[in-house]
Amino acid sequence: MSHSINFDLPLYKAGEELLFLHEDKIRFMQDIFFFIHHEAMSIVEPILDEYRIGLAHFRLMQFICHYPGISVGELCSMLGITKQSLNRVLRETLEQDFVYFQQTPTDRRKKVLFLTKKGKKLEEELFSLQRKQFVRAFREVSNNTYIEGFQRILYGMISKKSKKMLENLTIRKIKDKNNVGK
Repeated sequence: MSHSINFDLPLYKAGEELLFLHEDKIRFMQDIFFFIHHEAMSIVEPILDEYRIGLAHFRLMQFICHYPGISVGELCSMLGITKQSLNRVLRETLEQDFVYFQQTPTDRRKKVLFLTKKGKKLEEELFSLQRKQFVRAFREVSNNTYIEGFQRILYGMISKKSKKMLENLTIRKIKDKNNVGK
């Protein structure tokens, strides 16, 4: 016996009615997240294989690209790993000339990370593949409000600690952009 489950978007205003959040719909979203992650990573794996690096290297370069000058400590905190866990991946990206670090002028013990030209080129190539998935999905949405709502849902799913970290890095990124021409 098959049951038809309607996963259409609700007609409620945000927070107005949550009765539509039945367990089957939440589990369906959990499955969707699995496929999103699987497909987003699958399309970059052939290129990663060419360079003999893995998804951990890609994640590292992705965050360094988004937040140039991120410290090793901030990166470990963001990825939820120890410096020891980061060490192998960081060492390999340094050896392959994808990443470089600088000591900060105020604290020579603190290392901040940047992508090299080669690293930027590879990260852009990998991102362009995933960008196509986002663009395709956004084109299927008829209303920008749904995209903003989806972003709010995703943001709502992360912890307060992650939100604070993301906000701090974003503020720093905006300040860095504003100081470029000065």
